[in-house]
Amino acid sequence: MNRKSFWMRALFLFPLCYAGILCFDLCFGIEAPVPGSPGDTLTREDKRMAYLVYHLLDSNGTIKGADIERGEGLFMRNCMPCHGDDGRRMNVSQDMRHPAYIGTRAKYDMPTFWHQMNFGDSTRGMLPYYDEIELRDMIDLAGFAQTLPAKPWSSTEKNQ
Repeated sequence: MNRKSFWMRALFLFPLCYAGILCFDLCFGIEAPVPGSPGDTLTREDKRMAYLVYHLLDSNGTIKGADIERGEGLFMRNCMPCHGDDGRRMNVSQDMRHPAYIGTRAKYDMPTFWHQMNFGDSTRGMLPYYDEIELRDMIDLAGFAQTLPAKPWSSTEKNQ
């Protein structure tokens, strides 16, 4: 076998071998990169937000699987000192004409509520709790927050 013939065969076989390896990798390769590996490009924020969207929200935007009673206890212990017992002590929108409270965010804008609860909001002075509160507790807190009032106090509520 002469040199030219060898290189012609090699040039012909190389793309076929490469295609075979590529097909094998696509069919039997690892689906998700190992956490912390160079291929793992999702940030912890991305992962937590994706978990909310793909596993926790139903089609109406309600948290699935939350223990509301447990969430109420967690809220009273962790959130009530700043937000009040009904979540309306603090206007989270910073707009006096269109106030928003925890109940407003949780009912109508759960992704924003979830992000702020997990990662905080330095503009509004909200601390991040991603490393402080377990995921199960956050799910229960979010479920309870959806039961809180979404509107400002009415005149009858103020007089009570």
